[in-house]
Amino acid sequence: MSKRLLIAFVIVDVLLGFAVYRGYQSWSQRDTFREAADAQQAANAEMRELGTTEFPEPRDLVGFTLQDQNAEPFSNQHLRGKWSLVFFGFTHCPDICPLTMTELAQCYAQLSAAEQAQVRVILGTVDPERDDPAAMAAYVGKYNDDFVGLTGSRVALSVLTKQLFVTYSDPAELINHEDHERAPHQPMTQAATAQSGGAMAMPGGDHSEHSEQAELGDDYLITHSGHIALINPAGQFHGVIRPPHRDADILAVVRKLLTDPAN
Repeated sequence: MSKRLLIAFVIVDVLLGFAVYRGYQSWSQRDTFREAADAQQAANAEMRELGTTEFPEPRDLVGFTLQDQNAEPFSNQHLRGKWSLVFFGFTHCPDICPLTMTELAQCYAQLSAAEQAQVRVILGTVDPERDDPAAMAAYVGKYNDDFVGLTGSRVALSVLTKQLFVTYSDPAELINHEDHERAPHQPMTQAATAQSGGAMAMPGGDHSEHSEQAELGDDYLITHSGHIALINPAGQFHGVIRPPHRDADILAVVRKLLTDPAN
């Protein structure tokens, strides 16, 4: 065999080997992508079974300024660095709020100290007329000293609530008997939604609300949505946990969020 022919065979072998390698690499990458997509779909399905929806892309929040239970300013920057579980209700709520706060407290108590350091539980009020910082401090303190209570003017609150899909009625428009008797899943009236700051409906058709007959004076109740908003450590709206809330499900969601490398 001539030297020139031998060189040609060597070149062909090298090119063939390179082509095989590139083909294998491409096949391997497709297989890896397929496995990753399948794993993500399985993770999403598991979160849905836990009553949780994660947005495809987290949403930035427009700036807001409220007060915490210590009468200190609380704004976007205070949502950074931890996972925040944000629930909106009010301290005079007879059912949904204490039930939800109890589940959140039981979930939080089951977290390790290291996990608690990465999680923040927040109760925001939809009743700022009665829920000043002192009232919020007394209320959240019944569940856990680490919990945060937020209040502010109705306008200031609406800046955040409408971004988190929170709807609630204005106590100035007292709930009458006809409202109390309406179908449990009938949406809030247009006027009530408007009073909540024009908040959007919950994604996926969640209209979980509770309503009671309100009385004149200081003894009134407020209709409000019941989901928990998830804010990621970058301060972005990451998703929602839909009611009914159970501590075991919330705990499973929190631990998945803390251990997911994508977060």
